[in-house]
Amino acid sequence: MCSFKRIFILACLICFRLHLLQAQEALQYSVQIKKSYPAIRTPRLNTGTTGKADGESFGYTDKYLLHNEKAWLPVMGEMHFSRCREQDWEKEILAMKAGGIQIISTYIIWIHHEMKEGFFNWEGNRNLSHFLSLCKKHGMYVWLRPGPWVHAEVRNGGFPDWLMRKKIGLRSNDSVYLQYVKIFFHEIAQQCRGYYFKQGGPVIGIQIENELQYTGGPAFLHMKTLKQMIINEGMDVPYYSAFAKGPDSQDDFLYMIGSYPDSPWSNSTKKLFKPVYFIRPLQSDADIGTDLLGKLDVNVKNYFPLLSAEIGGGMQVTYHRRVMVSAKDVAANAFVKIASGLNGLGYYMYHGGINPVDTVNNVALQESRVSGYPNDVPLINYDFQAPLGSMGIQSPAFNELKLLNFFLQDYGSWLATDLSYFPKKKKENMFSSDTVQCSVRAKEGAGFIFLSNYQRLAHMPSVNHFQLQVFDDEKKELVPHQPVTFPSNHYAVWPYNLVLDDVKVKYATVQPLYILHRTEANTYVFFSDSILPQILLDHQSIRSVKLINGCHKDYADSNQIVGDAMDKAFYLEIKNKNGRQVNFLVLTKEQALLSNKIKTPKGNEAIAILDGVLRQNDTGICIETKNREGKIRLQFFPSIKPDKASNTFTCKQISYNKIFSTFEIAPGTINKPSVTYSRVMNANLLQASLFRDSVIRKYQESANFNKLQTGPLYQTQFHALPNQSVYQLQFNYKPSACVTQWEAVVNYNGDVLAMYHQNKIVYDQFNYNGICKFRINDLLKNEGKDLLMQLLPLPANSDIYIPDLPGLKTPVLYSEARLKKIDLYPLYQYTLNFNN
Repeated sequence: MCSFKRIFILACLICFRLHLLQAQEALQYSVQIKKSYPAIRTPRLNTGTTGKADGESFGYTDKYLLHNEKAWLPVMGEMHFSRCREQDWEKEILAMKAGGIQIISTYIIWIHHEMKEGFFNWEGNRNLSHFLSLCKKHGMYVWLRPGPWVHAEVRNGGFPDWLMRKKIGLRSNDSVYLQYVKIFFHEIAQQCRGYYFKQGGPVIGIQIENELQYTGGPAFLHMKTLKQMIINEGMDVPYYSAFAKGPDSQDDFLYMIGSYPDSPWSNSTKKLFKPVYFIRPLQSDADIGTDLLGKLDVNVKNYFPLLSAEIGGGMQVTYHRRVMVSAKDVAANAFVKIASGLNGLGYYMYHGGINPVDTVNNVALQESRVSGYPNDVPLINYDFQAPLGSMGIQSPAFNELKLLNFFLQDYGSWLATDLSYFPKKKKENMFSSDTVQCSVRAKEGAGFIFLSNYQRLAHMPSVNHFQLQVFDDEKKELVPHQPVTFPSNHYAVWPYNLVLDDVKVKYATVQPLYILHRTEANTYVFFSDSILPQILLDHQSIRSVKLINGCHKDYADSNQIVGDAMDKAFYLEIKNKNGRQVNFLVLTKEQALLSNKIKTPKGNEAIAILDGVLRQNDTGICIETKNREGKIRLQFFPSIKPDKASNTFTCKQISYNKIFSTFEIAPGTINKPSVTYSRVMNANLLQASLFRDSVIRKYQESANFNKLQTGPLYQTQFHALPNQSVYQLQFNYKPSACVTQWEAVVNYNGDVLAMYHQNKIVYDQFNYNGICKFRINDLLKNEGKDLLMQLLPLPANSDIYIPDLPGLKTPVLYSEARLKKIDLYPLYQYTLNFNN
């Protein structure tokens, strides 16, 4: 009898547990949305001039920004003009545009322009006026960030050394400090004259200060004073913003949030698992600026649009934290912020750069422990692992972020008006492995479903039998109708009840990417990724569906279109209920990553797919590819027959498969650069040791010195150091018809790498993955063809964070200094013109 009772009790417990699991799953994968929509308000905000003579305008509501009185969800990317070569600005602006960036945000770094008191430098790489003229030329808006304190991992946060020596109250309403700021702001205003939006220019926003908490008292008064000083100088723009918390009642600044995959400013040397990958009501990153400010309030006020200025486009390494981020680490962080309600996406950094050097005093202008900061960053390299690195070299994040950026460009006017809805049970544990996080952004029952089970540094297994229940005021719907396996470490956005040119997509397991506006018919472009591609159409909204290639109708439901395979594109033509044609194209994830949205001279939009960099010009496109033979395959949708801009290369059509026309481009002459290197014998060990000791003594003067994290011992001028390995690199290259630039890829072991030309530093890197890439012309500047590379091993007993590197022996990677391999690749460029 007792045995029977035990079995009965155990059976009851099992049933109860199963009931709890089912209830939990229902909570996890059920979202209640509302068809009713709250009234849109326009709270008071002290803006500048929001319109110009041709009728273009900017504005705002309590939920989203406005462009020409329509909801606008902009994509902004940070690039510091004074950290990039002036001769590269134009092509880098075009590269950012090709990546889906609509606004360039840029710090104006005081120390770069007034190293000596009273002597301003606005020439060359510091020529703000020229930079703004190029942004205007290429239709790129600008959001200025003039500080006066900017941080930006710059010495003194951007304050000139001479200002730091003044005995005045910095970042306050100290009258003497404000007088210096007034002079600086006046200089900036002179550079910007003619480039404000109201004058037909690109400047639409200005951020005041940076990371200054102004919740009340003197700090708030200081922020208002700085804004008024900006306005008094004629810097009249539609938007003024701040990157820090202000009083709840303030009406002067739009509030920008930030979020980063890691915190290289943290003093920790362990793995950091951050909760920034949660889909939940929007929060800021509590870690930003904690090296200077301590923990921050993460709550986001919603009486103004939810915007960001610093969603990590990569991650800057510090000496004690060698953070390495993947493309998905970067993109998933941005993705979940959009899923959580963000209505303006701003990346920091989107384009890396190189710090100028104070050549008078032979010192770098980077943030360091010697200059009073808790961190050491490389002396001149501010690559940031950004989508476009310090010399414009694309990282894998460029293509991954492009998928999100163009989705926001083309679907953002819908998304911006959508409210965010979440399941009752939200993920709270970063290591929960059985939960697909989700939200629905919807208005009046239609919108987008956001799904993710991504967490940096943790493996999230696939989730079987996944479906999402969406409840509205009238009905319940399962998406998709049949369960699917949600892949491991995955994120996706699916359309839900979306009406596209009067064709209603009830749901789809493919992700929206582009809208191609064309005279004959618009094409809606999606991509599939690891889940069987399905598109369920509302039969009441269509007359007919013509399956062109790669898909079929579901046998159980003829309104559902299914791809023949997950690794093949497909295309269909639909006649809506009014008889108008609407096209759907579904790319594979691989094709989507390599795709580019382009426009022909007649205004028709198309797609170009290629493994290279594409920049649009007035008559066609310029293509850049890095490979030894110079060959590149190019696909167009719809079919385009380009014309060569010169006879220095061939462009031949090789196929057409009812979707894409495919061409192969090859140079007339193959460029064959080479590189040789030899190890330089070590110098006098005693002198090298004495120099090292003098550097360490200087570092020890800092209150932040840590003997287990000595920092970089190399300097802006070459000096021999103990245990160094020094190599003489000799580059052999010659320009040809299609090649004027070359890219070097270095594989090495060591703690740090520094490169010198004529004994002056031209590049450096704190090792985080054993690879260093650089462009030859950026370092040699047509002055000789040799570089000196200095590698130093990690000092014994150091305490720094080193990432796990699959396939590499991490201790050896850092403890020895050795050049393993160096390759030199030509960069081929081809210009194609369009006639249609």
